[in-house]
Amino acid sequence: MKANMAPFLSLLGASNVLYVVPVYQRRYAWDEEDCRVLWDDIMRAGKQRKPHFIGSVLHIPEGESTITGTKRHLLIDGQQRLTTMSLLMEAFIEYLEKNPERAGFLTEVKVPALRKIYLYNNDDYNGDARYKLSLSQEDRATLHSIVASTALPKDSSQRLTDNLESFRTWIRGKAFDPEILWTGLSNLQIIDTELMPGIDDAQLIFESMNSKGKPLSPTDLIRNYILMSLPEKEQTYLFETYWSALEETFKSAQNGEDEFNSFMWYWLWIKVPERKPAEDDVYTEFKRYKQDDYDGTTEELLQELLRFAKHYADMFLGNESDPSLKVAFDNIVGLKVKPIRPLMMVLYDQVDAQNIDKDTFKRLCGVFESYLFRRSVVGRFTTGLNNYFAGVYRDIGAQSDIETYVMAMLLTHDRTMTAYFPTDEHFFEELTTRDCYNRFSKRGYLLERLENAQHPKQPINVGMEYQIEHVMPQTIDDKAEWQEMLGENWQVIHDEYCNNIGNLTLTGANSELSNNPFNDKLNDPQYGFKKSPYALNGYIKEQTEWTQEQIIERAKELGKIALTIWRYPKVDPQVVESFKPKKEKRTQNDWTMEERHTAFLKGGKCYDLFEELVERISEEHPDWEQYVTKHYVGYRTGGRKLRLALMERTSGKGRIALCLPKSIDDLDDPKDLCVDKRAAQGIGPGCPTLVNYTQDSKLRDIMALIDQC
Repeated sequence: MKANMAPFLSLLGASNVLYVVPVYQRRYAWDEEDCRVLWDDIMRAGKQRKPHFIGSVLHIPEGESTITGTKRHLLIDGQQRLTTMSLLMEAFIEYLEKNPERAGFLTEVKVPALRKIYLYNNDDYNGDARYKLSLSQEDRATLHSIVASTALPKDSSQRLTDNLESFRTWIRGKAFDPEILWTGLSNLQIIDTELMPGIDDAQLIFESMNSKGKPLSPTDLIRNYILMSLPEKEQTYLFETYWSALEETFKSAQNGEDEFNSFMWYWLWIKVPERKPAEDDVYTEFKRYKQDDYDGTTEELLQELLRFAKHYADMFLGNESDPSLKVAFDNIVGLKVKPIRPLMMVLYDQVDAQNIDKDTFKRLCGVFESYLFRRSVVGRFTTGLNNYFAGVYRDIGAQSDIETYVMAMLLTHDRTMTAYFPTDEHFFEELTTRDCYNRFSKRGYLLERLENAQHPKQPINVGMEYQIEHVMPQTIDDKAEWQEMLGENWQVIHDEYCNNIGNLTLTGANSELSNNPFNDKLNDPQYGFKKSPYALNGYIKEQTEWTQEQIIERAKELGKIALTIWRYPKVDPQVVESFKPKKEKRTQNDWTMEERHTAFLKGGKCYDLFEELVERISEEHPDWEQYVTKHYVGYRTGGRKLRLALMERTSGKGRIALCLPKSIDDLDDPKDLCVDKRAAQGIGPGCPTLVNYTQDSKLRDIMALIDQC
């Protein structure tokens, strides 16, 4: 490796050198703000006539010189700066060509020569060899057109053209002094790093240097890691054949970059579940897998990634072409429970391998939907399911009857265990008595499925044309008609049954029905329930009053329908028993909530605080694994690293003692919520910091501290 401090213009003006951005590199990403910062730095250097350092450029020679004598160098790091400087030089040269009288400061070179020195190798060459810089992917043709002053391609790069126009605008400014700009350009300094082919590890050096500019995404890092060490022809082949299609799979998705990261995380869980890969460190986990575990070729790896990515997009991004499978996938996606995804990815791969057919897969998706929804109704959290599902898909390939195996595995845990599949009795009881509106994010999904089950070929979509309606309104304090209909105990009845499933329905006229009396809601000539086309309103149409009795009866009717939608699997009990985990000696972490932490369960003093906190942790830190010990409920990553411990406190209204593994010296605590417990040898599992989470606490303040752990 040769590394030297050098003027930037000497790099850009090197004779017969073509800097080639490899196909695996991300596209040009700088915006106007980035360009403005560089412009201001250059103009400041020009005014002060002092050197200004703008980072490093990392490149490696690629083969022998071409027939034109042009030496090709692959540009490993620095393409954003080199591209931006080329745009600036283009705008500056255009200005001097139109205003030659303002170029008197050029003492050693004429204006026409600037383009040949800094933008061209030789105007007589054809192809890439003609230019100083050849970009990757779609950016190449745009930059070449800009430099050659020819028509832009049909799908030109907007960032390149926008940034060029920004430089043109700043150069046209009244206060612009071309001599200051030239002096600034002449004072720019870089570290010019040329690697030795076959000796220097470009990937390691690139990672250590890539700390400035726009952060690379997991997509960028993984792409670079897979392709960087390969010869350019092989890079191009693998990129165009596999990687380009892989990126395209996620390009149209909302939050495509996040979806790619999630896909890679789930794929790594499939490959190395025993390592419990961390979602926020996918690149490192992928590198470790490829270096320590993978023994195939790069092409085989990309083939597998592309195959799994297409199935991921079919299932979770709405790309499935089979109508019946798409409905099954969409129903699961609507539940927003993501730990099931690796298991479904493995099963779709079994469809590819013809070990199961699509009808079997569709039936299993119905089982998954029932499993996940029943758990949400009875208040079971998703923590721990990543590990559980890993135990299911790890052994799928060895099964002769995959469908029976998967269903049996879902039934192996009883009510005291992590992956419990709620029974018909438990599900029915909870669904017909719980609050199905407040703090139940699945309420729209629930009513939509109940409605569509009664006319599956003409489905509706809740949240678009249809809204959730309370038959008995949410507020009746000033509604004498409702109070009279409910009777003397109207307040108690309203509090207990307002959000019951029996009182919830669908309408397209929520604001029109409002808090009106039941008779008005029933008989309104345009919007009344008697005019409603929805199956959910069939029972309501037949009533003359709406009280506790009708709500309970309708809840039971809907509960019976629910049992036909979200079915409990039928598997021979002996088969289920054969797959149950063998009982082992209990360890300190082998406890259940029911045994040690009842205050966190429904009816307990800390239940509301615990449920709200756990739901937020699941959303923001899905890779945190929940576990139960004798004295606390903990969260960890990687099977060992403690992130948080929760201890119930049942005095008064109840509170949760949050045990944070960081000291108050390392926490940003603007609300002064932290209590230093170091003098008392810590709290819970020896944590140095305590935070009390009470009914009066603001969850966002609590999460701000937890996020730091």
